Amino acid sequence: MKKIVSLLVVMMMILALAACGKNEGGNNGEYKYTGDRLTIGGADSTGTMYAAAVQIAATFTNNINGMNVDATTSTGSNENAKKVNSGEIQLGMCSGDAALDAVNGTGKFAESGKQENIRAIGAVYPSLSNWIALKSSGWKYLHDANPKGVFGVGPSASTSESSALLGLEIAGISTANGATFTNVTLGEGANNVADGIMTASTAFAGIPVGAHQSAATTKDCVWLGFTEEELDKIVAKNPAYYKAEIPANTYPGQTEAVPTFGVKCMVICNKSLGDEEAYQMAKTLYEQAEKMIESSAVFFNMVVNGDKSFIGTDLPIQLHPGAEKFYKEVGLIK
Repeated sequence: MKKIVSLLVVMMMILALAACGKNEGGNNGEYKYTGDRLTIGGADSTGTMYAAAVQIAATFTNNINGMNVDATTSTGSNENAKKVNSGEIQLGMCSGDAALDAVNGTGKFAESGKQENIRAIGAVYPSLSNWIALKSSGWKYLHDANPKGVFGVGPSASTSESSALLGLEIAGISTANGATFTNVTLGEGANNVADGIMTASTAFAGIPVGAHQSAATTKDCVWLGFTEEELDKIVAKNPAYYKAEIPANTYPGQTEAVPTFGVKCMVICNKSLGDEEAYQMAKTLYEQAEKMIESSAVFFNMVVNGDKSFIGTDLPIQLHPGAEKFYKEVGLIK
């Protein structure tokens, strides 16, 4: 049933975007793409990443003259990086930490080796570190939490777990000092906090995290942040991460912004993609960002108070030269 519902949502998104009409001239002047149909790898059909891939495919198709892009399911960032690197697919969705591991041949790519052919077109949405606790705790930062408490660190081997362990380390919370780290789903962690079973629990995901919203409707909750010094250390430890914030009023009762860190989810391509194609894709993401946000709030970071620097700056892997050229022209990068 979930698959049926998710597929219906995807189809509705495609129809809504198609209603704008195929843009024969588009926002790209006299340019016309004459190559083969392209494929962008997403993730599981029920997840955010696949829905984002569907919208990006439609955005490129509707705004780049002659170009047709299809979204396909996959197991997510790691598979997309490998398939884009090999040329099996031309485009893919990939989180920044997975992309950095891919090009360096580390983490999940330690056995398969460096994926040196992948490049970035641009970032489209963030996953942020969300630490939920009860408001009655009086805590503001993760380092305020009970050092001997029980902490939900997300599913085993997930990006939530890896980001949680780094955040806890920097906050000075460790099992050696009496803390307990427990692998739980994002929903279980939030519920356990609301029920008083856990001290705090994490979710490394696009915001708002549904499980955290649900928990906050039953109990008064708070989201724990990091100091500027702590964030500097986190970013130094993992260059794929960047400083971010959970905007005020993202969650019920959350009246102040929460300083945290995140990772950018990007559109990646093979380095063999033509410079002009990459240029037009970057241009389209930049010029259609507002419309993408109107269609899905997950893209909210693409434009912040008129600023679109999220799309082309502070990316963990090298930009494709064509995309880099466009971002230089509009002043996002030097």
